[in-house]
Amino acid sequence: MTLVVYAKAKWDMSVRQPERGKKVGNNEKQQVQSLKKGKKNWKIFCVAGILAALFVGGIVCAGLMMALRFDGLHSKVKVYMDTENYRKYIGPDSVAEFGEKWGMDETIFPERITENMDVNEFKFVYYNPWDAQYVSYLTVEYTEEDYKEELARLGEKGMENYAGYYGVTGEPEGYELLAMDSDAYQGFVYAMTPGGDERTITYVEIIFCNYFLDLDIRDHVPEKYLLSGFDAGEDNPYRKEMMKGA
Repeated sequence: MTLVVYAKAKWDMSVRQPERGKKVGNNEKQQVQSLKKGKKNWKIFCVAGILAALFVGGIVCAGLMMALRFDGLHSKVKVYMDTENYRKYIGPDSVAEFGEKWGMDETIFPERITENMDVNEFKFVYYNPWDAQYVSYLTVEYTEEDYKEELARLGEKGMENYAGYYGVTGEPEGYELLAMDSDAYQGFVYAMTPGGDERTITYVEIIFCNYFLDLDIRDHVPEKYLLSGFDAGEDNPYRKEMMKGA
């Protein structure tokens, strides 16, 4: 009897084991397939996310570029020629919009216009398409005494090296420089006189950044007041040299 029971149990196990093994195998197969499917879906999700981010980023960048271009194209060149408001444009008391001058020494210009000064010409130009640019010139005829005092004041300002910046080779033809603040990046502020019996002094500032002017300087400053060889156009050789390796 015991032998029969044992034989029956062995027979039951031999019958059931394949079914149990088959069931476990199917579960494992389903798990593997599910895992592969999950990984595949995750890869698709990641790729889709990256593509979406690139697409949105491209739209944002394009929008910013268009906004900057629109702002640059629609920025107005502001021109002022009224000496009554001279101190709003020039010097330490100038309004905030015109105050920084990129750190250049604008005190080469007179602090104010006085009754004893005979102003022959004055022009202040401000343009800010992306970065502020300042172009000005002032020509004053002084009394003999005031002329001597102004020469002394300017002599204390000194003469920084300027040759070689933006193609400059020397003084404006027919003029003697009296003071110079120059920067290899930001530009020039200077004063000059034709000398002789004339008691006139012309002050000039050309202040900008990025190694070029968006303005055409000859539209705003007479050629005779420009330093010899000066070229700050967008494609000027000096800029190309300085931007090498940038």
